[in-house]
Amino acid sequence: MSRKNTFFFFILVLLSFIVMTYQSKKGNLFSNNPLTGFLNNAHLTIQSFSDTVKSPFRKITLREEENRRLREQIDELMSEREKYQEAFLENKRLKDLLKLREEKTGFSTSARVIARGPDNWVNTMVIDKGLRHGIEKDMSAVTPKGLAGKVFHVSDSFSHLLLITDITFSASVRLQDSRKEGVLSGTGSRNCILKYIPYEEEVKTGDLVITSGLDSLFPPGIPVGYVSRVDNKGSGGHFQHIEVIPFQDDRKIEEVLVVR
Repeated sequence: MSRKNTFFFFILVLLSFIVMTYQSKKGNLFSNNPLTGFLNNAHLTIQSFSDTVKSPFRKITLREEENRRLREQIDELMSEREKYQEAFLENKRLKDLLKLREEKTGFSTSARVIARGPDNWVNTMVIDKGLRHGIEKDMSAVTPKGLAGKVFHVSDSFSHLLLITDITFSASVRLQDSRKEGVLSGTGSRNCILKYIPYEEEVKTGDLVITSGLDSLFPPGIPVGYVSRVDNKGSGGHFQHIEVIPFQDDRKIEEVLVVR
């Protein structure tokens, strides 16, 4: 728009304002005046144009406010969902533990994990039960998935567990199908080693390993893990190198059942 047109535009707006102000004070003195009608129409046109321009911005503002409110509602619903999901998972774990408790005749008590070992070289954890709950040293710690470890230190209210992945852990076990016996030892990492299985014994990946009970520490028949790797090429020594993955991932233990 040129400067001249802009100047006339503002003159019309000003005249329109003056006429409307005067009309409000003197009545409809100029109601039949053509100039008044023209100025009124100009004012209405300008007002309509202004409303048309402002309308999209008002809608955008309202839409942004609605989006913000909906995001807040979604965040609240997600928080509630996570809370109920955690309660559901805990309830499921406790139900599985209760079922296991009913199956184990040497049951002593169930316990919750409250702390873990101080570093990655020691695979231990602390549970919230101790001597006054009937727990003694060398008792077995199991979960619905299988053997977790054993009690190696007990105080009045707490106990320390040595997990089956620790390098100092060992247990008498057997292959479930062939019934061949060996010793399971921890390696400090996710897998364990099954020792003292001769080369002539056929061992396959996927074979299940259970406790044998011959060490007088662990009750027989507790699931331990499955064979993940077998080296039976006779590269040295008299026994196969067999790796076992425990059924129970010690990084995910939250509750255990302590049994005699």
